[in-house]
Amino acid sequence: MSEVSCKKRDDYLEWPEYFMAVAFLSAQRSKDPNSQVGACIVNSENKIVGIGYNGMPNGCSDDVLPWRRTAEN
Repeated sequence: MSEVSCKKRDDYLEWPEYFMAVAFLSAQRSKDPNSQVGACIVNSENKIVGIGYNGMPNGCSDDVLPWRRTAEN
């Protein structure tokens, strides 16, 4: 039987790395073919208060509108 450790781990993520990982993961939700951007908003108590990523505005179909940065005409 393995022995259970009685002390905390030393190799855990620090807060900045943790929040950056959350932002990176949320960026994977973006359907933008050119840039995938994620965000993690944190308060002074290290609590996540918002997570988001770039995409079409709410109510706009991402299958109908173009993903180009500038219009052709």
